[in-house]
Amino acid sequence: MKLQKRLARLQEVMSFSAKNNSFPKTISVQNDRMDEIDQLGSSFNWMIQQLEDSRKREYEEELLRHRLIANLSHDLRTPLTILRGHVTRLNKEPMSQEGQNSLTEINHTITRVGDLMDDLLSYTLLTSGKHPFVPVSTDIGRLVRASVAAWYPVFEDKEIQLDVDLPGEETFYWEADPNWMTRVLDNLFQNILRHAAEGKYANIVVDVEKEQIIIADRGPGLDNSSHEHGAGIGLSTSNYMLKKMKLKADFTSNENGTRVVIGRA
Repeated sequence: MKLQKRLARLQEVMSFSAKNNSFPKTISVQNDRMDEIDQLGSSFNWMIQQLEDSRKREYEEELLRHRLIANLSHDLRTPLTILRGHVTRLNKEPMSQEGQNSLTEINHTITRVGDLMDDLLSYTLLTSGKHPFVPVSTDIGRLVRASVAAWYPVFEDKEIQLDVDLPGEETFYWEADPNWMTRVLDNLFQNILRHAAEGKYANIVVDVEKEQIIIADRGPGLDNSSHEHGAGIGLSTSNYMLKKMKLKADFTSNENGTRVVIGRA
């Protein structure tokens, strides 16, 4: 009976951990006795200690990584600002058309690096829980309409034809954070400018019946764009936000363009 109670206590601790998805507490072991059951308990305690140490190291490494990225993002802005200042100064100097083209490319690259740093910092803050997540019942038709209205002048300035199909009065609702959903749309619209501006076309649809948001372009595709194609940090941020809101984005991309369908996961 004593042996059975000791084994049952060990089994109870292990079962509690499995059911609650957490580390179990260590169990008491009599060092002066150290029979087979105590040896098993001692091994179990050692395993728990190793897991706790590993989790602590992982947490500390994550904090260090986030701090490093934030510091790098801040420190790199000064040299970028200096470079842009030199480009502005050189633009005032007489030079050949080839030299002007090089300066334009340098200025464009500086802007791109700044955007990538912003994306990286934003993703780091997001995954470390620095951006508040407040899901509420959200009118998706109204939210997409507001985003399109905000971006319309930008598309117009780039001479991108905007083909919009938004419902007049019908709509649907998602349990989502409006700020996060707006950020997701911002990232996707920004991708059109970065990767598909040469296609001069963007199609934005809200399908009430299927409860989907569809965004398409006629660019060369994400895999075929030139230097604009980066590590996809902005898309990683969008996918993280969507997953948190129990949504997903399905991408279809080829040489004829890119199509994104956002719907329930």
